[in-house]
Amino acid sequence: MTPPAPPRDPAGPGRLDAESAPGSWSRPVALVVAAAFFMENLDATILSTATASIARDFEVVPAEVGIAVTSYLVAVAAFIPLGAWLAERWGARRVFLAAIVLFTVASLACALSGDLVSLTASRAVQGLAGSMMVPIGRLIVLRSTEKSELIRAIAYLTWPALVAPVIAPLVGGLLTEHLGWQWVFLVNVPVGAALLVAAWRVIPAVPRAPRARLDVVGLGLVVAAVVSGVVAFELLGGAPTAVTGAGLLVLAVLLVLAAGRWFRRVAHPLLDLTAFRIPSFRVTNLSGSVYRAVVNGVPFVVPLLLQDGFGWSPAEAGLMLTWVFVGNLGVKPFTTPLLRRLAVIPIVTVSTVGLAATFVGAALVTAETSPVVIALVLLASGVFRSVGFTAYNTLQFADVPPERLGAANALSSITGQLAVGLGVALTALVVRIADGVLGTTGVGDPTGYRIALIVLAALALVSIVEGLSLPRGTGASLRAAPR
Repeated sequence: MTPPAPPRDPAGPGRLDAESAPGSWSRPVALVVAAAFFMENLDATILSTATASIARDFEVVPAEVGIAVTSYLVAVAAFIPLGAWLAERWGARRVFLAAIVLFTVASLACALSGDLVSLTASRAVQGLAGSMMVPIGRLIVLRSTEKSELIRAIAYLTWPALVAPVIAPLVGGLLTEHLGWQWVFLVNVPVGAALLVAAWRVIPAVPRAPRARLDVVGLGLVVAAVVSGVVAFELLGGAPTAVTGAGLLVLAVLLVLAAGRWFRRVAHPLLDLTAFRIPSFRVTNLSGSVYRAVVNGVPFVVPLLLQDGFGWSPAEAGLMLTWVFVGNLGVKPFTTPLLRRLAVIPIVTVSTVGLAATFVGAALVTAETSPVVIALVLLASGVFRSVGFTAYNTLQFADVPPERLGAANALSSITGQLAVGLGVALTALVVRIADGVLGTTGVGDPTGYRIALIVLAALALVSIVEGLSLPRGTGASLRAAPR
């Protein structure tokens, strides 16, 4: 008698196989995926330090180079749903390996670009490849991990998002100063080649499942909403473009509403929004996105505070920012035991309040403040951001059943990536508005940067309000004894 076919996964997007059950997690697989995340996260922010050099070579003003940064962030966020669909259709391992190859080739194309148009196009291709590496890599790890081992697995996947934005200014500055801006991209070629070999050896092949046709309308709505939203934030900060930016922001909101309505009505939506019915997932991806945006705004504003506000050199500012990285790294051995022993919500609350306090502390420093004091403030900021970031990333999947992991992962990847881009854009917008209202330029006057830090502190505190309403015992499955 022929056995019945496995049931169709109702979760929709992001499913990789038919009825695969979590098992013993693989450290080599987690490390390879984390390395891919690191390469993608580093490229999201490293270009900012090379902007002046690129502008000189292309004979454009530095502000125009910002489109190359924006095109990358937009492509990553907009095409994450497409990557999840491709993984279902062609297999997670195959698409993940192809994404590494495409990212490496696009990096080489960026280095060989002779004008801003070709650089922007190559960056968009990089972003497309990154949109496939992020959700697929994480889902490969999640599908092979039991709930009791989720803390350990997520700890491996979290460090790239914490470390890369912090060390990017230093790495980008050193490469640009000593080797040329092209090496900001060329460094990805040997790294990508090594990563491809490692991934080929350790990433398991996962059986593919039947998949409905691509939801082209849904993909178009998501891409249009992301592009409109990111460009809107870029335009809102300047008086001549503020009206256009406001119009695009309204358009983005309308497109999001239209996409939500479409996904609820269509039989096979590109994104399954039902994961938002799970309280812990909803909180960590809505309020948690505010936290992620805040975390990613700090590596942008602190170097500017030190350079433009206090007159430090780029190298001095980059080195000082590495104290955030030291805090991230130093607390890592204690993060997993902490999450196993204590409830997640109190950890998130305390770490968020502590993080906001360090923002206020950074806003209060002056040009005469001892570098030791500044380093201690940034060190504490790194500790709190690492604990909170890991707690949020772990809690979001704590109550998601295995059959819903694919859909939840796709939604989480989009909200997380948008938080990264919007965090920087929002911080820059606050600085520009503050400087415009106060009539300052930022150079020699740190007021705008201080106001931005205070705003980030306030937003951090706002992010914990919804989490406090979660029922007692949320995330308890994470503290179960591992097998």
